[in-house]
Amino acid sequence: MTVDADSSYSRLKKPDLARAPKGAPPQPTRIQKALEWILFTVFGSTIALAGVALYATNRPEHQMVPNRVSAAIVNDRVNILLIGSSLRPRTAGESEVRIESLMLLSIQPSAGRAALTSIPVDLWVKAGRYGQRPLRTTHTVGDAAGYPGGGAGLTVDTVESILGEPVHAYARFSIGDVQRLVDALGGVDVEVKHGVYETRSKFRFRRGPEHLDGAHAVRYAYSGYVAGLPAADRFAREERQQDVVLALLTKAMTRDDIDSLAPVFGTLTATNLTAIDADLLASALRRGDEIRRISFAPYLDSFEATSVAYRGEAVRPRGGDFTLLQRVVAAALPVG
Repeated sequence: MTVDADSSYSRLKKPDLARAPKGAPPQPTRIQKALEWILFTVFGSTIALAGVALYATNRPEHQMVPNRVSAAIVNDRVNILLIGSSLRPRTAGESEVRIESLMLLSIQPSAGRAALTSIPVDLWVKAGRYGQRPLRTTHTVGDAAGYPGGGAGLTVDTVESILGEPVHAYARFSIGDVQRLVDALGGVDVEVKHGVYETRSKFRFRRGPEHLDGAHAVRYAYSGYVAGLPAADRFAREERQQDVVLALLTKAMTRDDIDSLAPVFGTLTATNLTAIDADLLASALRRGDEIRRISFAPYLDSFEATSVAYRGEAVRPRGGDFTLLQRVVAAALPVG
């Protein structure tokens, strides 16, 4: 009995060589062709979508925060977010904008009324789709994620969502801008409510009226290196920031040549306010009464925050409900 060298082949299993002539390339099956078209379509669509996304995120409109001041003037309430910032170094020689202070300047043009609300930068908030984090991080996250309007856009949108009030425009300035502006105005006068000793510069600010130049003003308002309580408290720091910003606004409004102050601002300054907007709002502030000061300090508690994005101390409304803060902001400008 003869046995084939390879018993795995038999007359039943032997391939039909007549159907596949020697040297002829194998032909793809119908299923293979369908898979090729599907893969080609998916790959092509991915490339196209990536191109659209790249174009969308780099077009000028995507990088701008909408200005809604004109409509706000019609409704007789304009909210401007004032973002105090500094530039912090990162890896590979890059830098990021860090929020040092946040204030909402609300103006009622018809009556010239105005209110300045300090918003804690360590307020624990939901920042869009980026999870729970301190409010101070929104500028960095917005810039890194390509959010519409960048860091300013995410900061504006987050403030709107937590305060329940529209932000019609914003102005971002650096601590250096504050120093230069104070000096350009010949200094500012503030009422020091609590004596402060700034340990780095060894400046001492005694209780009572003080005339501050630029260097002293920024140390008084923004330094985190102060001795004693309540001087070191975060809300006391907000109060000092309000002191300086209100003194700046008050003194700047007395000048007829506000445009002459523009050169003192540095490269960090950004705003979507137009020159016409600024003139209209400055006129309203000139004819109004003293700007009302508002703090959220009575309504907030400190706690230790723990999340994927952040670990450390933060503040939040008592009971975690922002409704009370929203009521405070809504009532900042009394009607009538």
